Amino acid sequence: MNAMLKAPPSLLGFIVLLWSAVAPGASARDIGVDVSHFQGDPSMPQSNWDQLAMEGRTFAYIKATEGLNPPGNIDTSWPGNVASATSAGILNGVYHFARPDNRPTTTGAVQEADFFVATAGAAMTSGHLRPVIDLERGNALTTSALTDWVLAFVNEVVTLKGPSAEPIVYTTSSYAVNELDSRVAGLDLWIRADNFGDPQTGSPSTTGMFNNWTIWQYNVGSAGGIDPIDEDVIHSELTPLSSLVIPEPACTALMLLAAAGFAHRRFRG
Repeated sequence: MNAMLKAPPSLLGFIVLLWSAVAPGASARDIGVDVSHFQGDPSMPQSNWDQLAMEGRTFAYIKATEGLNPPGNIDTSWPGNVASATSAGILNGVYHFARPDNRPTTTGAVQEADFFVATAGAAMTSGHLRPVIDLERGNALTTSALTDWVLAFVNEVVTLKGPSAEPIVYTTSSYAVNELDSRVAGLDLWIRADNFGDPQTGSPSTTGMFNNWTIWQYNVGSAGGIDPIDEDVIHSELTPLSSLVIPEPACTALMLLAAAGFAHRRFRG
């Protein structure tokens, strides 16, 4: 072990990559939390964020908005939580608590998306996690109408912030099964499932109309000295945490150019 610690950084990185590739069970799922002003107002203290990092929490989602303003809400803890999470080295993104029950048309969805981006768009930039729409209201709408609403919200955020910031859909297992139609299948799902369990080996009991799950809210417990706090896990073997990070615009362009060059070489070869 001491020899590994004294190895040159490049060699040590190679050893870690090699071990990850060949060691069974070497890749653990990323564990994180989601928070709002309920965990601390005006925000969670830096010491709690530092403790979360020490405990191995690698990501956090932070409530920014709900509905519209007025009479909607801005969660005033979000700027402080984003800054403190970033300072602790915890990847973070923001979420919007949707209110299709108040504004049941797609126009209302677009208005809420505009409000979300206008308020918290600074946390939908490179280095942050993709934003989230939190869907726990609107079950009085038909499945078709509620799906229209969700898609209108998602598409508006994409229009404003680009495809790399496409919102993830947070919802309950009941909504995933009963309140949406198959048009959401290809969207990334963050599910609050009824079956809490082992984050490393378990999985939600259903993904409903979605193809699979990306994030699972597996418990409400204690972490970072905060109780209660929602605990979440990334489906890392399917969607690595790094793939949910909004990339630098230049990196996106370079990746596209590299992909085009590779395709060209394969075509010619």
